[in-house]
Amino acid sequence: MLGRGSIRTESSIKTGTPFEIEGAAFDCLMEWIPRPGEAFTVSGPDNTLFRARLTELLENSATLLAYEKMGIAEEGPEILLMQALPERERMETIIQKATELGVSSILPFKSEKSISLTELDSRQRRSHNWGEIARKAAKQSRRPDIPEVLPYRQFEEALRAAEGFELKLLLWEGAQIELKDLLKRTTLPIAGAAVLAGPEGGFTKEEIKAAEEKGFVSINLGWRILRTETAAIFSTGLLRHTLGG
Repeated sequence: MLGRGSIRTESSIKTGTPFEIEGAAFDCLMEWIPRPGEAFTVSGPDNTLFRARLTELLENSATLLAYEKMGIAEEGPEILLMQALPERERMETIIQKATELGVSSILPFKSEKSISLTELDSRQRRSHNWGEIARKAAKQSRRPDIPEVLPYRQFEEALRAAEGFELKLLLWEGAQIELKDLLKRTTLPIAGAAVLAGPEGGFTKEEIKAAEEKGFVSINLGWRILRTETAAIFSTGLLRHTLGG
């Protein structure tokens, strides 16, 4: 199911033929902060995706010209990436790459060993630009929707945000189960998966216990020790590749 900003028309789309959007589809277009001449991925009533160029932008409607058929939108589960705040510009890298790999939403949070949002922004204010980074990455990768960067939360609040997800994973190098092996045993399809990624120093024993009590399964990503941004990007990419979407 396509998420925020997905431009869907109720009438059929044909390459080489202009079409007009208004109402909800126009509102979705505006979430991309469009400019005439830009191209967007749009879908028709049968979920076929097209690339279409914006030729005219009015106050309540827009005209686009479809020029490339991309195929049917692949159904896949929602993927929530929950990321303990890393230092410096690493959060921007995580948001950009996770967006390209197809995550549905990204939730930054404070863990015991991570820095806080106040500490991060005191050095150079970054968090105000995270939504823009996701939007630009979605446009660059030709996504039909924009992942949501959720409000920053404390660790316990982040755990509650994952309630209702069928598959809940905690990345921990000390775990006995490898992600690829767990996925082989997972019955598909599933409706949603949440990934809990720690900071550079990892999670404390107390945090791991608290997460497991909330239904998270501790998994590792192989024998290599990965940086936090690498672990987040690798795990979400493997999930999207395996689960579809």
